[in-house]
Amino acid sequence: MEPSENLDFVKLINIRANIDNITPHKIAVVAFIREYGLLKIEAKRMVDCAVAPKYRKDFCMLALKLIQCPDMEFKELESLLTDGRYNLLSVHLQNFCVRLQNIYVNGISALVDCVTSTVDKLMIEQNETNPCIITRYSVLGLYLRRILLNLEKLTFVQTVALYKTFCLYYQKGRPGLMMRSLSKEKLNNMEGVGISATNEDPRPLELSIKMNIVDRNKFSSSLLEEGQWSRKQAELFTAQQANLLQINEKKALPPPQLQKMIMQIINDLPDYSDIHFLSFLNCLRMKEFCGAQDSLYNCFDRTVFSLPGNNICTDRNKHFRYAALNRAAMHTHFGHKELAMESVRESVSRAQEAGDSACVGAAGAWGALAGGRAPRAALLAHAPRSPRAPRLLASAAQLLAQHAALNAAKPADVFQIITRGDTINYLHSMTDLTVAGLANTAALWALYGFTEMASVNCQLLLNLNAKCSVVSEAAGALAARVCAHRALLAGKWEEADEGIRQLASSDRWESQLLKAEMYFLKGDAMEALDSLQDVLDFCKTEDDSYHFISLRLKAMVLMSQVQQCFSSVQSANIMLLNEALALAKKYHLHYWATTVEMHIANVQLNMGCSKNALVLARKALPFIMAHGSAYDLGRAMLLYTKCRIASAPISGESRTNVLQSCCEALELVKKNFTKVGAHSRLVQTLYLQAHLYNDIGNQSARNQCAWLYRQLDQQNPVEATKMLLVMY
Repeated sequence: MEPSENLDFVKLINIRANIDNITPHKIAVVAFIREYGLLKIEAKRMVDCAVAPKYRKDFCMLALKLIQCPDMEFKELESLLTDGRYNLLSVHLQNFCVRLQNIYVNGISALVDCVTSTVDKLMIEQNETNPCIITRYSVLGLYLRRILLNLEKLTFVQTVALYKTFCLYYQKGRPGLMMRSLSKEKLNNMEGVGISATNEDPRPLELSIKMNIVDRNKFSSSLLEEGQWSRKQAELFTAQQANLLQINEKKALPPPQLQKMIMQIINDLPDYSDIHFLSFLNCLRMKEFCGAQDSLYNCFDRTVFSLPGNNICTDRNKHFRYAALNRAAMHTHFGHKELAMESVRESVSRAQEAGDSACVGAAGAWGALAGGRAPRAALLAHAPRSPRAPRLLASAAQLLAQHAALNAAKPADVFQIITRGDTINYLHSMTDLTVAGLANTAALWALYGFTEMASVNCQLLLNLNAKCSVVSEAAGALAARVCAHRALLAGKWEEADEGIRQLASSDRWESQLLKAEMYFLKGDAMEALDSLQDVLDFCKTEDDSYHFISLRLKAMVLMSQVQQCFSSVQSANIMLLNEALALAKKYHLHYWATTVEMHIANVQLNMGCSKNALVLARKALPFIMAHGSAYDLGRAMLLYTKCRIASAPISGESRTNVLQSCCEALELVKKNFTKVGAHSRLVQTLYLQAHLYNDIGNQSARNQCAWLYRQLDQQNPVEATKMLLVMY
């Protein structure tokens, strides 16, 4: 079959998708608009009478919501109208109930009359005697005209099916409940607005009429199905949710609820391709590969085969290259780097054929992320040779800054690149890239160890009141990591293990480090070393990673602690720490370099080189006090105090003065350990402080420390091990 024949066949299939189904909900919305319009006409005919502004405003907001939202059951509509969220005239609600009952009792003619009379009475030509309530080209006017047009297209059988469906819709609600809730006092409470009900006398209402309602499944083959979503509603919903998933994921619907609504739309509008792309984004959020792949293929399959016939070859090429680009992004997201590179090559080749520089640049960026350091370097080497659009230049600046930071460039050069990108963002008012630039800057400051500067950029990011999916995506992983770390410090192993398991789904190697730390604190040296060796092996074989250097340093430092606490040979430990120090200085990771120096000082102290340890600890302490966490500050001060005690004179008043000063310094240590809930370290500090008070003869202070030690030990017993005495 020829391609043109294929496309003609698809066009015939898609005719049905372009027809908006008329549902009972839409009939109810028309009745709601109708009764309000008649009230306004009645009010204008009366002298000095008008609907109060709050009623007009709330009616407009509610009417817009009812038009845009998916269809709701009648009982949901009743609840929405009567729960007090909107200021509605009671007489309006009463007339609305009467109108629906009139349709239910009097049959098809009443249903058709409700729609036609609404257009005839409310959309008339404006003159002095006949006011125009709804203009033809307003939102309500377009909605009413579209409903009338689609109603006139229905055959008699379809109209009968619509009426029977309306009866089912009405019966499933709570007929008469809203009427009974509207008391006579509410009917007269119109804030001085004398509006009477319409003069039309509805026919006698017999709610007990027995009707033979035909099962809706018998009409599934007709054009009039029980579709809950119209094309316009689906397009609005898809645009809103896709936008929220990109800029503020927390405000989007939860993944299960969103997927349920997506399946409803797919069932009602099977040829609507954009809903499959929304499903693709939702599956990416849930890290569901099979669902993401199927949704992506379904989206572009429906897009390609529903193209118009004028520029079919050009449009097909465009959709194919962007399909390959999205496939590359998907495989990169799931870590399938070889498959991602195949898609990148396909996207680049098709984009070069079409001269699409934007697609080439985007594909090159995904190729750099998927291919590692070498493809990234090749991409950046060719970047200056061809002119780029401002957005591509700004994105390239962010990519170049990350590349430079991971390849030991000077921090000044890295931040100069970021400043160039920020300048482009500000000149062209690209808010999304401005937000991404601030997030990138904060991450780089944190990487270099300057947490104050990172905090400043994070505050700027929050004060922008902008929405960024990158920030929201990292929030969950950060929360799991914080919970696990706090549980480790408190010695709550089960809680820590649960947090580590949750973190593993988003950050495998960070969770592996925390697992190694848990084994270390529990005293299981072999399991800790095995976990750390896995991390170090990954760092040696992985071509590139955003956390490559810091991950390797964390593993090396933790391995040195395990060796120090459970091995009698310290020479290998010193060599490991010296290697870590050289690595941290090479990549300008100042905070990690300072942390490694403190670990070296701790090893020197335990080897008996107290004076050397004191010099090194005194050198590193100011940077930790400026940029360290409460826990790091506490253990740094504790180590510095131990070095001072070990270096103090043997006896005399000078020793007493040093020990008294150390006791005062330990108060700050206890305060910081208490902040983070480091129970075992707090108990260790109290033990040391009690000994110092005993040495200087302060028995009351010694007894106070001993009592606190006993209270804490009874609440959460800590096993006395050598590890607590020698670890940093």
